[in-house]
This record gives sequence, structure tokens and C-alpha cells, in this order.
Amino acid sequence: MENKASRVLIVDDMPINRMILSSLLASNGVQSDQVESGQECLDMCREKNYDLILMDHRMPDMDGVDTFLALQDIFAKKKIKVPVICHTTEDARSNINLYKAAGFADVLIKPVDPRQLYEVLMTYLPEEDSFAIEEKERYVNTMIDHIDSSNVSDDAVKEELDKLPVWLKSVPRIDLIAGISNCETAEDYIDALYIFYSSINSKSHEIQTHFVCEDWTMFKLSVHSLKSMARLIGARSLCEEAVALEEAAENGNYRMIRNDAPAFLSSYKAYGKLLSRITEDEDIKHLSQAASEQKSLREEAEPPEDCTRSVLFVQTNSGIVPTSLEKSLTAARFKVTVIPDEPDKIITYRSKVDIIIYYPGTNDKSHIKLTMNLLAEMCQDDSKLLCIAGDPQDIDIAMSSGGAFRVSRTYIRPIDIDSFVKDFEYFSRLLAEYHRTKTLFIVDDDKDYLTVADHWLSSSYHVSCFDNGQDLLQGLATTIPDLIILDYEMPEMDGYELMKMIRNNPDTHRIPIIFLTGKNDRDHVFRILEYKPDGYLLKSSQKETLLDALQRFFEEDLFNKSQQ
Repeated sequence: MENKASRVLIVDDMPINRMILSSLLASNGVQSDQVESGQECLDMCREKNYDLILMDHRMPDMDGVDTFLALQDIFAKKKIKVPVICHTTEDARSNINLYKAAGFADVLIKPVDPRQLYEVLMTYLPEEDSFAIEEKERYVNTMIDHIDSSNVSDDAVKEELDKLPVWLKSVPRIDLIAGISNCETAEDYIDALYIFYSSINSKSHEIQTHFVCEDWTMFKLSVHSLKSMARLIGARSLCEEAVALEEAAENGNYRMIRNDAPAFLSSYKAYGKLLSRITEDEDIKHLSQAASEQKSLREEAEPPEDCTRSVLFVQTNSGIVPTSLEKSLTAARFKVTVIPDEPDKIITYRSKVDIIIYYPGTNDKSHIKLTMNLLAEMCQDDSKLLCIAGDPQDIDIAMSSGGAFRVSRTYIRPIDIDSFVKDFEYFSRLLAEYHRTKTLFIVDDDKDYLTVADHWLSSSYHVSCFDNGQDLLQGLATTIPDLIILDYEMPEMDGYELMKMIRNNPDTHRIPIIFLTGKNDRDHVFRILEYKPDGYLLKSSQKETLLDALQRFFEEDLFNKSQQ
């Protein structure tokens, strides 16, 4: 008997959360659908069956608990049982038993620990599906790579560690494994370490000044920015001390600050001596030079072949209608490749097109669904657009499959050729826009973090950095970016005030904004979500996580626009 693939429904009003969860699931063989509200969850569950549901607790209009209760009526009518996992913030950890008593199968704490997610999948997904033993073992290995860097020992990290100079490996108070895991490569880690080292004198003086003047607001912000850099390079103890002082300033515990700040500053300044060889070491200079050369090669590389006007036409049989559609697209200067709906043919041509149209023409329901699932997974993995055309009964079969979640448009016979071609012209423009190198504005009063973020993102995006709100507004007067990544906590003008100004300006109100924050506690995150940004990112995110989140953001934007 052929194993079926598991499907998980992700319910969360935050795009970034949906992206991260779906990416973790999809990369390991578990399909998912994503919705942003309780009502959409109910609609999806009436139409389709799921093996597992990941349900955000805090959502507008209908929260996770209300949605869960309404789901029980749907499941009762269908005579099925589906485990629902509550996906919520750290404060719910002490209430796990209450959630379970309410009927939830389990609780996932944000930000999701990959090991915890793995355990949930192992526990609640059906054993007979394609997430079989060997797949689960592969999933474990992949998840472990994402777990806290103190547990990482995979070959890739070891290979990067071997590139570091011997003297650096003997420096106390720095977890090199954590630093490499956060930055991904030895070259990027050295860059981050150098930025950290170069700012020790100026930043320690800044913190000292705020401490002496008892300017606790600025003291908190300065310590907050140091905390992020300390975590990034693997200076765990320094990071923990910074966290404690930041919390003390926030809670008005000034006695603790007066007692602990001098020792903290002394410990921070000591890193200047510990890392003093970083400016003279030839191995480090070689790593930095290699990184610069790699960046230049990436910038000089030939642009990829334009696939935005290439269409893969997957059909069961040729006929008058599919032939007419093919000729119409060809006349509109699209390059159309026609292939039979056979898996090996589809896989062969997957890298050569960005738009796929499927024209089923068979009474074999299982074959249509198999083809649909393959096409949908391919389109999700490679950011392609998928359309379905054909007879009403064939389209109904296709749209009842698991692959329906990736369909941008359906065309039922008789097909309006002019509208059909106009849609494909629109898709081509969307794809050209998607493949264009995006412009990012990053706003953060922490100049060290700006430098690191610029290094991480500049090979994939056009990046402009601003350390205050006024400079950002001046930048917006000349350039409209594709995305603003905005620090939430800043002096003079915080992220929320800036966002209000941007959203109230008719020239800039459409620019998506993602909040950048160093905290993930309940009150802080809820406060951010109340402002309705397009997402939020943690400053503690590793390089790979940050790049993946941004890629998923633009992928979801492409797909959403294709359905409009």
C-alpha cells in the first residue's frame, strides 16, 4: 500500500511565524497549509482533513481557544479526531495542564524549539504515513542542526571552526560553536567578532556615561544593544549579565544596577585585551580577504536565465482547448514547453520555468491528485506559480487534492483567451518583480548590529542602514524600499512612532514593515503585535534564520499577489 503524506494546518496571524513553521515542516517532508485567522481555519477544516493543527492562541477576532471549540463541532460531524497543538508564548508554560484540560493535545512555546516540534510530530502524526522511520531519523538530524549551539557538533560547524586561528580557540568566555552557528561561516563570524572588538572602547564609555549620569533609559538601551552583540559572538556570560541589567533598568531596580554595573563594565572591557590579536593575525586577514573575494564573485556572476516568460504546460492529452491556450501564449511571446503529466518529465523541467499550468484530462482521480501534489510541492519549494485549466469535473478533482493550496488561478472551460493571456502577462510582471534584487532599509540605534546585518544581507539585497528615525525619513524622501526592518526600542523616536509616520504618509504607507526586537517575552511581543506590523524578527536570530525569514516573506508576498 502506498503511504500517504501527512498534512499540517498552521494557524497564526503573523506571516513570519507561518513562514518559519512551514519551512521547518516542508524541508523535512511534511506538507502544510497556512491560514491567518480562526475563521479561515474553520473554513479549511470543513473542506479538507488534516493530520495535525498548530494553533496560535492569541489572534484577533477569534482566538485559538474559540477556534478550537468551533473545530470540535466540525470534527464531530466528520467523525474524525485531529490533534490540535496550542502554539503560544513563554508565559503559557506554567499553564500547559490547563490547555490540555481544555482539550488541546499539547503546547508549543514560541519561539519554537526545533526539538520540541520534532517531538510533537513524532507523537501525533500517524505512523503509517510517509513520515516513516528513515524520514524521521533524517528529520532528527536536520532539527538538531537548528538547536541551541551548545549542542551542535555537526561536520559543517567543525569545518568552520578549523578555519579559526589557534589563539582564538583558547580565548576564555567565548563559545566559538555558538558564534559559528549564529553567523554560519568562519568568515562572517570573524567579521562579527571584529565589529564587537572595535566598539568596546566607545560602547563601554557610553554605558559608563549613562551610568554615572543615572540616565537609566539610555543605560537600558545601551546595555540592550550590547546584549545582542554578545549573544551573537557567543559571549554567553556577558550576554547574561547584560540581560540582568536591562531587566533591572526596566523594573526600576537601580540599587542592583549601582551594585553590578561596575563589575559588568570591567568584564566587558576585558574582552579588549582577550581579542587584541584580532587586528594583527594573518589568518584572520586571509579569512576577511577570502570573504571579500567571494562577495565580489557573487556580484560579478552572470544573472540567472530569465524564466518569467517561460511556461511549463503539463497536460494528459492534447486537444483543441490546450492547443489553443498554447498558441495564444506563444503568440504573446511566452516560451511554452508542453509535456505529459508524468512525474519524471515534470521533475526534469522544474528548473527551467517559473509558471506552470496543469490541464488534467483523465478520469483517473488518483493520478490527478498525485500530479497536483507533486506540482504544488515543487511550486512551494521553488517559488513558482501554478494554474489549473480544464473541464469542471477535472478541476474539482484537482482542487480536492492536497496541492490546491498552491494554485493561483483556475480556468474552467469555456476559457476566455484574452483574460487568460492577460493573467499570464500579470504573472510575468510579478515574477520579474520577485526576482529583482530587493532594497531593504534597516533601522537600529545599535551601529554594531547594523554593521553585522549589512554584512549578512548585502550579498542578497540592496541594504541601506539608518541609526535613527530622522535619517530614515530623509532616506524615504529619495528611495522607496521593498521592506523596512525597524528596531522597536530606540531613543528619541521609537519604532512605533516611526511606523505611524510611515503609514500616515500616502507616499510610503504601502511599504511593508517588520519590527526588529531583542525580546520575546509575552508583554513585549503582544505590544508589538498590537501595532499590526507585517512581521517581527528577533535580534538573536542566526544568519540562516534571518535570510530564510526574509526569503519566505517575499515568497508569500508573490503568492498572495498572484491570487488577487
